Amino acid sequence: MREFLASLIPFLAILNPFALCLYLTGVMEDLDTRTFAWVLVRACLISWAVFALFAWSGEPLLNDFLRISPQAMRVFGGVIFFIVGYNYVVRGYRTAEMLRGSLDELPSVIALPFMIGGGTITQSILTGKQNPTPTALLILGVGIVVSFAVILTFKLLRDTMRKARERVFDRYVNILVRINGLLIGAISTEMIVSGIRDLWAGS
Repeated sequence: MREFLASLIPFLAILNPFALCLYLTGVMEDLDTRTFAWVLVRACLISWAVFALFAWSGEPLLNDFLRISPQAMRVFGGVIFFIVGYNYVVRGYRTAEMLRGSLDELPSVIALPFMIGGGTITQSILTGKQNPTPTALLILGVGIVVSFAVILTFKLLRDTMRKARERVFDRYVNILVRINGLLIGAISTEMIVSGIRDLWAGS
């Protein structure tokens, strides 16, 4: 059980379901609970499939088949999240308007880049290294389920608030989103710098 938690907690920390709640606030505003839950289920299934693939195949899929180094993925993931973080600092949770589109497209847009990124893929590979494949897949599945439960609870809490309180709620969420954007920007910059440094050292 200790080994299970030792792999689950870092994965949850990088997936960060609380930050996902902030990212998806705009989508929660547009969709009713049933539709949002269905979209989120599909996004979670897409994410789990990708995480499971990397946990099962490990670094050979990146290095040998795709010819991509983990450092290059870290740099690209950092660039994507830098853009996301910048938009959240400037526009608040209304940045999530870019998620608006058909319900068929929403799950994949939510999954990438908000759930699937350089950090979560790297952690999935590490989880696959540290555990037998069935255990690794279970760990990733539990992490996805926990994230789903946290996000859906946040949606239900938001929907049950009265209009007067909802305005206050949105105001504080917007502040939290902007603060989180600053953190994302700092983390993404570190990902870019460390990735470039490791690429340079390995060349």
